[in-house]
This record gives sequence, structure tokens and C-alpha cells, in this order.
Amino acid sequence: METIPYVPRAVLVANQKGGVGKSSIVAGVASMVAGGGRRVLVVDADPQGNVSKSDFGEAGDQGKGLAQTLHYSVPLEPLRGVRPNLDLLPGGSFLSMVSSTASSAADNGIDLRLNLVSALYELWGEERYDLILIDSGPGDAPLLDALLGTAQYLVVPTKQDDASLDGVELLAQRYLRARQNGAEVQLLGMLLFDANPRATVRNREVLDQITDILHGSGVDSFQTLIRTDAAGSIDTRRHSFTPSELVAATQSRRAGILKSLRKGEKTGEPDEARLWSRDSSGLAGDYQALTNEVLTRIAERETAALGVVK
Repeated sequence: METIPYVPRAVLVANQKGGVGKSSIVAGVASMVAGGGRRVLVVDADPQGNVSKSDFGEAGDQGKGLAQTLHYSVPLEPLRGVRPNLDLLPGGSFLSMVSSTASSAADNGIDLRLNLVSALYELWGEERYDLILIDSGPGDAPLLDALLGTAQYLVVPTKQDDASLDGVELLAQRYLRARQNGAEVQLLGMLLFDANPRATVRNREVLDQITDILHGSGVDSFQTLIRTDAAGSIDTRRHSFTPSELVAATQSRRAGILKSLRKGEKTGEPDEARLWSRDSSGLAGDYQALTNEVLTRIAERETAALGVVK
């Protein structure tokens, strides 16, 4: 089987602590890129399958196809058109088997990383996605190792609590080990999730801590952070809205309420349709700004690589 160093423009979003925004960031950035007319593939490599079920409203095969690819090199078949210009490789419970059988797979000559990178590279070659975003689970070490050996870039989100920073430290150890073992994945940047934009001193201190944990990577953290927005987080997951879709929904709701008030009608909403967000434009703006930073950094890396080749 051909040796493939990584899948071009594949960005892994990882932290070995759960609940730090990995799935939300993957879904938010993917939808912004796709909304701009570029083709995107989301790979849900998390046994919880949150980005599939909650963010995009697609349970799919619950990770069965991706698990079969890892173990048996089965070609990947994404769910197409989950959103305009956006395809999805669903995750879910079947991926839990990957870690439990990783040792026996290695004993039988099965290379999870090679199977995944080969199949994903083939899919990228056929579809020519402009960007591939990979969501990862919090503690699945064998699967994380395969992902680190597949992606070209790594994005590390974190909250500000000690447990989240411990997750960054665990990830840093696996990232450095992967690099030592020949993986060519490059750190693209770190960012704060669920943060207060006004707490600039505290935010800077946390990002400096992350840089230290990543052994002075020399990579600047993203200027963008994803703000705390409890209502927006609830609505996006409950209704499987992307950030832009939530903005459109809240604006439509406001327009509908105003129209009803003018007519003297009741404005109550059924529980299943209720939105807690009043104005989610700030949250959507954060994801758009982060998307711009991610794309800019990838373009800069590609330009620098071309300069080296020349």
C-alpha cells in the first residue's frame, strides 16, 4: 500500500478533554466555509457522534463505515449534501470498537492510520474538497493517533478550567510523539472556547499557558475566541442549526412576532419550536472570524511551502 504522509487541507480539531467545543468548532467553521461556496467534508471521528447527530441532525450509520475503513480499508462513502457544499462522514457508537480492538488489530498487521489516510486521500482526490475538518473524541488514544497521522493541520480548542488545560497537556504528549514517529501534522493554532471577550488579561494568560504546554510551539494562538453564549449553544444543538442558520431563525422569529403583535395575535411558541436566543449574531461573527483566520493560516502555510519547493 502506498505511503501517504497526510491528507491535504485536512484539519484535526482535538483536545483530550470533552466539552471544550471541538464539535461546535468543526460544525461552525465547516458551515461558514461551505456557505462561502467552497466544498467541505466533515469527518466525525467521535464515538459520541455529536457533530453528526446534534450539529447537523444526521445520525447516519453511527460511525460504522468509518470503523470499517479503519479496520478493513473499506472505501469511504459520505452523506452528501448535508448542507449545500457540505458532505459528512458520520460518527457514533461503532467507533468505540476501534480502541478496544486496536491492540489485536496491530498484532494482525492492521494499520489503522494507513487505512484511514489512504481511504480519505482517495476520497479527497475524487471529490477535491477545499477543506476537510475532523472532529475527535476526548479520550480515544488509538483513534487519536490515527487522526494525528492523517491530518495536515491541528487546531486545539480549550476552555479556561484546569481540566481542559490538562486535556491540552495530554494531547500535546500524543502530538509530540506522533511527530517523533514521522507524522507531518502541523499545529495551526490554539483558541479559547466559551470565553468572555472582555477578560483580555485572563484570556492571554490562558493562551500563554497553552503555548508553554505545547513546548513553545512558536505558533500564535488565534486572535478569535468563541464567546460564552449559553442560549445560542442550546439552540444550535437542539435544532441542529449552524451559527448562520440560528441568526436567520432568530431574525425570522422576531419578524414573525412583530407581525403577530401588529395583528393583535398571540405570540406564544410551542416548546419544540422555541428559541432561547434573542441575538446570536455575535456568536456567528466569532465563527466567521475564526474561519477567516483558519483559511488565512492554511494559505500562508501553502505559500511558504511553495517557496521552499522553488
